[in-house]
Amino acid sequence: MKRILFILFFPVFTALSFAQSTNDYSGYVDLYYMARLSDNSLINIPYRIFNINVDHQNGDLSIKSTLSLEHQLRSDTYFLTNNSPQDFHWDLRELYMQWFTSFGEIRIGKQIHAWGSADENSPIDVVNPLDYYYLFSAGAERKLATFSTATDLYINNTKLGFVFSPVHNTHRTPGGDDDFPISIPIAPDPEQIFEIDDKPYEIGGFINQTFNFGDLTFSYFQGYDRIFNLTGVNVYGRGPDLSFSHIDILFGYRKTSVMGAGSVLLLGDVTLRGDLGYFDTQDQNTDINQASSFLPEIYDSLHFSYPLHEESKYYQTTFQFEYTLPFDIRLTCQFFTYDTLSYSSDSLPVSEQISIPNLDIDPEQLEPRQFFTPGMGASLAVLSRKAGFISLERHFNDEQLKLNLTTMLDLDDSNFDGTLPGVLLEGHIDYNMTDELRATIGLTKIYGSDDHPDGENYRFNKMEDFSHLRFELKYFF
Repeated sequence: MKRILFILFFPVFTALSFAQSTNDYSGYVDLYYMARLSDNSLINIPYRIFNINVDHQNGDLSIKSTLSLEHQLRSDTYFLTNNSPQDFHWDLRELYMQWFTSFGEIRIGKQIHAWGSADENSPIDVVNPLDYYYLFSAGAERKLATFSTATDLYINNTKLGFVFSPVHNTHRTPGGDDDFPISIPIAPDPEQIFEIDDKPYEIGGFINQTFNFGDLTFSYFQGYDRIFNLTGVNVYGRGPDLSFSHIDILFGYRKTSVMGAGSVLLLGDVTLRGDLGYFDTQDQNTDINQASSFLPEIYDSLHFSYPLHEESKYYQTTFQFEYTLPFDIRLTCQFFTYDTLSYSSDSLPVSEQISIPNLDIDPEQLEPRQFFTPGMGASLAVLSRKAGFISLERHFNDEQLKLNLTTMLDLDDSNFDGTLPGVLLEGHIDYNMTDELRATIGLTKIYGSDDHPDGENYRFNKMEDFSHLRFELKYFF
């Protein structure tokens, strides 16, 4: 056995011994302030105040790491419940080993992957879960790294990619106890969420072909949903007595496969990007019999069990258009939409004794279809079924000054009857004071809709109070 290990690893040890090693580091310090437009009060959400990237290169082997310091201001009553003076925590964003070979590269460790052709909101960029506190950030900033192995193979103009993760990865979602405008409507106890009985591994691959006019990509990924879903209802009694019953609303993670296609077309001054994802999802919890999550020693008898056996197929697509207007104004337009193609599940009992918390569904119309949500795909799906973006960007003084204006419109006309949709307007100015120091002033204004059928539960209505003015001073090193 020792001889086999020696034969396998001797080339690696030899390369490390004779190769010249280098170390590079970069990062930033970010000072950030955000205040509401309504009353100038502070919007207190986490942000990364410090970030450092350290790369170690030794021949064909390298180690890449990203370490961040996440900061959030303490509340006025913080010290009444916690004596710690710390208002930050360290986050090892990435740490992986990369090995370059004659046929491509291999990466092993905690890493962030980039799939899809669209710059943002790609429905097939599903390998990493999302950090919803950074939903309005761009690129890798909104992603959570996964412990995974990835391989990229290059054959002429063809690229083959494979990824494998041995663990189930979930989104980081706000719990509704802070100033972030988006939160999950239900916060169940861990005892109400079924663990994954099957092997929780995630696996996927893609093939990318480059042409003179752009490229074409096909992909496949299989894993478990990034956020929990309703899986069924149990009704418990005290022995045979149902006079004082307890109802458990139970949740789990559907198994989902994603088939995707994406393309980039370079047509002179016009660039077209597009991604399409087809999702097939199934609830794996065929049997939800378990002890009560509340006082199991008292509610010790399971009288009724209603597993949903939920199955659904849905699609998501993103189309992006880029063009440079006169005066070097960069125009970017994006359209996103998703819809449910098919849905089936068992029914829940129609009873005033059983309701889904915080969803305000009439017990007489308790249809699981009504609160089905995608558990994988583009992050924009939490805001709208159909949305459009228009972005204008202009650089001045050799890119020392940048002006950006962005509009997001809720185009889901299925919920409107001649009324104005929700709108998000954002503008920011970036000024490079030096090569290392950048100042940013940004303004975000969100408009809801008083006539929306969902009323106060309409996403854009909830987000109106998030309209804000922000200042940022960022030092790069």
